[in-house]
Parts: sequence; C-alpha cells; structure tokens
Amino acid sequence: MDKNPEAYQWLILFLLQAVAIMLLSQLNQSLTTVSLFLFINGLFITFPGLFLPLGQGVAVVVLLSIFYDSGESWKLGTSLIPNLALFAFVYYLRNRIRYDRRSVIKHIILLVNSVLFFYYTVLAGIRWEVTSPFVFLNLVHLLVSQLVLLAVSGGLITFQKDVLRMFRIDIGTSLRGTK
Repeated sequence: MDKNPEAYQWLILFLLQAVAIMLLSQLNQSLTTVSLFLFINGLFITFPGLFLPLGQGVAVVVLLSIFYDSGESWKLGTSLIPNLALFAFVYYLRNRIRYDRRSVIKHIILLVNSVLFFYYTVLAGIRWEVTSPFVFLNLVHLLVSQLVLLAVSGGLITFQKDVLRMFRIDIGTSLRGTK
C-alpha cells in the first residue's frame, strides 16, 4: 500500500469539491428567492486538469460527475462525457500556459465554465420549452456566474492548493513528476 500522500491527492480534492458542490447547492437554494443561480463547475474541472497527474485527474472528474448527476434530475452519467472532454482539453493545454499568470488560468476557467453552462442550458431547453424569458434568465445566470467566478477563482484555486498543502502534498512536486 502506497503511503505517499501525493498518491491520495485525488481523493482529498474530490472530497473538497464535493463539499463545495453541496455548499453551492445550498447557496443556490437561497438565491432562488431572487431568481439567481450560480454555476462554477468550470473550476471543478479545470483545477484537476491543471494540477493533477492524468490518472488522478480523471478519477476526480469521473467521481465528481457521478456525484453531480446524483443530485440532478437527469440520468446518471449525463455530465461525464462533457466533463471528461473538457478535462482532456485543459490537461492538454497545461504545458502550454504559464502557471505564474493567474489571469490566463482564470480565462481557462471561464471558458470551461461557459461551455459547461451552455451544455446544461441546452439539456434544460430540450426538456422544457425554450421561451424568451428562459433565454434571458439563462443569460443573466451565465453573466452573474462568470463575474463571480472571475472575482473568486484565484482565491478558490489558492484555497484548494492550501488544503492539499495541509495534507503535506506539494502540487509542484507532483507536477514535475508528470512532465
């Protein structure tokens, strides 16, 4: 049995992101009184793609997709394919971007978040009637979500790294081992 803490960083990250999804769903429940919805799933896909080895990142994304689908009204596994595709895209890009530039990482998070939001909006549009209020409300949700994500994504990435450091896992060491 491997006792190296970096072998379990995927599990720690999945548990942290599962708690974040539960807290986000509670926040969204409260925001329904003002007809708002925050969607920040792009962060949950981008972080493993940028900072975990391939196998561990895939494990986090698969578990996260199953966990996310279990709380939604669609079939289990609906979000798995787009999440894995976006993870692969980010994983492919990670050696081509500078990690010292937070703004580049923020733009990648916003792009992934937009693609996922569009995917789930199309799913909802297929299920329900697409009307102009539906489109307007989804555009407002996307705009608010992107602005919130732009404002807090740097802090959330730092928080995830700090949690991993708390378990004596150095992201830089694990990244050097994968290159």
